[in-house]
Amino acid sequence: MQNKSSEASAFDYEIIVVGAGISGIGTGIELIKHHMHSFALLESSDQLGGTWRDNTYPGVAVDIPSLSYSFSFEQNPNWSGLFAEGHEILEYVNHCADKYGVRSHIRYNSSVQKVVFDTDNNGWDIYLENGELLKARYVISATGILNQPVTPDIEGLESFKGKMMHTARWDHEYDVENKRVGIIGTGASAVQIVPSIAPKTQHLHVFQRTPVWVSAKLDLKFSAFTQSLFKRVPLIQKAAAYLCEIAIEAGTFSMVNFKRWPGLIKKGEDFARQHHQQSIQDPELREKLTPDYNLGCKRPGISHGYLESFNRSNVSLVTDGIERICEQGIVTEDGVTHELDAIILATGFKTQVKGNNPSYEVHGLNNVELGQFWQDERYQAYKSISVPNFPNFFLTFGPYCGGFNWFTMLETHVKHIVRCLEKAQQQDANYIEVKQNAHDRYFKFMQKRSANTLFFNASCSTARSYYFDANNDASLPSPIPPLRRWLTIGWGSLKGYHFESKSPKLKLNRPTLEKVSA
Repeated sequence: MQNKSSEASAFDYEIIVVGAGISGIGTGIELIKHHMHSFALLESSDQLGGTWRDNTYPGVAVDIPSLSYSFSFEQNPNWSGLFAEGHEILEYVNHCADKYGVRSHIRYNSSVQKVVFDTDNNGWDIYLENGELLKARYVISATGILNQPVTPDIEGLESFKGKMMHTARWDHEYDVENKRVGIIGTGASAVQIVPSIAPKTQHLHVFQRTPVWVSAKLDLKFSAFTQSLFKRVPLIQKAAAYLCEIAIEAGTFSMVNFKRWPGLIKKGEDFARQHHQQSIQDPELREKLTPDYNLGCKRPGISHGYLESFNRSNVSLVTDGIERICEQGIVTEDGVTHELDAIILATGFKTQVKGNNPSYEVHGLNNVELGQFWQDERYQAYKSISVPNFPNFFLTFGPYCGGFNWFTMLETHVKHIVRCLEKAQQQDANYIEVKQNAHDRYFKFMQKRSANTLFFNASCSTARSYYFDANNDASLPSPIPPLRRWLTIGWGSLKGYHFESKSPKLKLNRPTLEKVSA
């Protein structure tokens, strides 16, 4: 499915960025820095912020040090502590959008239904859910990965008469005080929610399918003096952020080099196991809450209250499988009906499935649709950014992108994309497509490198990790060390791309922001 227009028509924008979360805002900032002002960010919601706009559940916070969870060029001296709360991240993203002039480029309530490459006009037709059609030379997909909540396939889900909500759609008007609450799932959001609501509930039932490794959280708060010091002497904060970055990347390094140095993961696992032993009083309960897979197979948690919550008399761990949901609550496979006033779905997000990242259809050359291509041929993209048959289309978070600091990864990928756009400008080209042989070599390289990682040399079979896709490829985390990714993707050669000047060279249908403000 590709458009062939009978008449050439002007583009509305040179560049369309889909999504106004952290990745979309970061992309917009980089475009503006390089004087590329003819772009729009299409945001499906009425606010920017992405993940941090949608996830407002009790206890939500960043789970890597906030000193490094920011753009390298815009440190925030006002973080409340080492692990900032969710509202602080959202405030920070809004601050960046305002300071760098991105907000004026955002079109809210503009949900993209599909994008189709127009071979005649050598650009993209962007179809919105409201029926509007936009045209642009380039499309950058910045929809992110964790944005579509998973609703579990459990019999009777709709029959429950009490309150039910997903962690990513928290209803703040509902009060869990003195309520009988059940929470399904023990992933990252549950690790934060459980200690936040346990003291308030009449009883909290935690339904666990797979336990999670949890390490102690250094819940360090920054004093006014420390914040003032960061503000007055930015180099101190940059140095502290760099140390945090080293710690994060050390964990990533141990995962991608597990086959060679398995002892690195073992040391981290021993540290987490010690935390489990110190936090849980009942040996039988401790065993149920301790994973039988290696640390890193599934995203671990950090908390100073999650494991300890199970020592409370009003918190129960339920490890029997869920048979169905009834009007009164949850029925487990042992025949017990757990009567509840509320059910919280801490069941995570869709990841490597069709219809997620991107969340819309992408129809390129030769009748190839991106989601279907990945479903049929496995998840793959040149440097996690570009796929053959999809010219002038880029991903900020493509296959094999994750595993380390998201901001570092984002800046690296966006730098790569902007370098492609700049090279096209320099060569008077208007068509950019990754070469098939370069793409295929990179995918083979990813597979080869993956063979050395934790995911295929450790005990991960029981982890039920979203790192793995339907083909049992660990196609979300990157199998190469962060420094190498930064060098090869951010600064490496662009010889893997084909640049060409094709007709027609259409003009813009509207003036650029520079011309408007001139």
